[in-house]
Amino acid sequence: MSEPDRTGPKLDHARGRRYGAAMRRAWAVLLVVAATAATPRLARAADVTDVASAFDEDNPFDVRFRVGYVHSEKRGQIKRELEGLSSSQTAIAVLRDLTYAQTRDVLSLRAEVGLFQDLMLHVELPIYLNEQERYSYDQSAGAACRFTPDPMPDCVNAMNSSTIRDGIIGAPPMGTLVFLGAARGAGAGSGLDDFDTFNFGLTWAPVAQHRDDTKPTWILAFEPQISIGNIMAYDRARPNANHAVSEGVHRLVARTAISHRWRFVEPYMAFWYMYPIPRSDSLFKDYGPSQSLKNPMQQGGTIFGAELVPFERPKDGHKIFIDVRGRLEGHFAGKGYSEAWELFASSTPLACDAATQGGTNPACNAALTTNAYQNMPFTGITTIQNYASLGADIGIGVQVGQHARFKTSFEYTHDEAHDITGEDIGVPSTAGGRVMSAGEYNPAYRATIDQIGRRYRVDNMDTYNFTVWGQIQF
Repeated sequence: MSEPDRTGPKLDHARGRRYGAAMRRAWAVLLVVAATAATPRLARAADVTDVASAFDEDNPFDVRFRVGYVHSEKRGQIKRELEGLSSSQTAIAVLRDLTYAQTRDVLSLRAEVGLFQDLMLHVELPIYLNEQERYSYDQSAGAACRFTPDPMPDCVNAMNSSTIRDGIIGAPPMGTLVFLGAARGAGAGSGLDDFDTFNFGLTWAPVAQHRDDTKPTWILAFEPQISIGNIMAYDRARPNANHAVSEGVHRLVARTAISHRWRFVEPYMAFWYMYPIPRSDSLFKDYGPSQSLKNPMQQGGTIFGAELVPFERPKDGHKIFIDVRGRLEGHFAGKGYSEAWELFASSTPLACDAATQGGTNPACNAALTTNAYQNMPFTGITTIQNYASLGADIGIGVQVGQHARFKTSFEYTHDEAHDITGEDIGVPSTAGGRVMSAGEYNPAYRATIDQIGRRYRVDNMDTYNFTVWGQIQF
């Protein structure tokens, strides 16, 4: 009789152990897959740190095209210093004079291309559809206005406007409208009247949260803005001769921003600085060493806010986000097109000639010295004081699938009150001395608007922007 087979149960037990281990491995794989599906790859970063990419395993190439539109309304007061109100006056008074209003519509075309991983090239062309400024007597009190000869007038008309008194706009106009600036942009001009700058630049994210979710997304950007448009100017003898919008200034803009996504919120902060370089044919001229400020204003600022994401389906590419931000900007003293530049441009009392300036600015007398401003009309370019701007924006955006994105926003900006005239009288040739000779006087100085007690100031200046854009991406 043969012996019983004793290996069967042992083999069954070994097979069971192997089967159990295989099942545990299978469940582990399933759990990993499930966890991966439950926590999909992070969506695109906030707008301020979003970068087109290329040469990724799951995204070999990014290209985007965006069309944007901005409607802008700017409103404020133009005030004037005044001395001699009474014999007891101890301080310079600042009185109401005019109100200011500007409307502007800009269409923007932009393309973004990924060059390498988190490295993007962009090009952008803003097209100015229309722009116009208008000035009226300050009659903010409405039906309660009191006018001269009332001993306490609180509204302005032709009888008590210092701009009319000094002949800056000529004969007093009828009604409340004082001056209407030239219509500018594509609606009135053509060709290069429609453009200010052509912009391009590089943006790089050395750290990106979508690659390492323990880190934020941090970008560095540099954007040259090349002035390509006709130079903006105004001639009272030919008010319809110039419809251009360009200040004739190239701008170099550096920017950095950082953001980090936590579930339904992505806070961010950005810093930027703009350095201007005037074109040789611009109205920013160097009239010699007697002019202490020659260059356009530099600017810098910060943006801080957060994107709120109430709805998102990363797998399908769907997303709704709300963008809330604040802004702080610094504008540093320099030359510029102020809110009153068209009001001043080619004004007869501001011409640089011996007959007009008389003894107030010998630099305008060709018999005493020589410079490029002599016998020329006033350009309207003035020296503008340092000031800050505060802003707040709110927007809502929608990502529709993988290839379309839309956003609309409302933006508000308030400018700090600041002087828009106040050119230095000149620079003495001897340190610590006084300006005496014609060559030491500043050719851009006009006592009518730059002398203490006659300077112009803007106040309560608010800007409202409505922005909408759409983007397709591949």
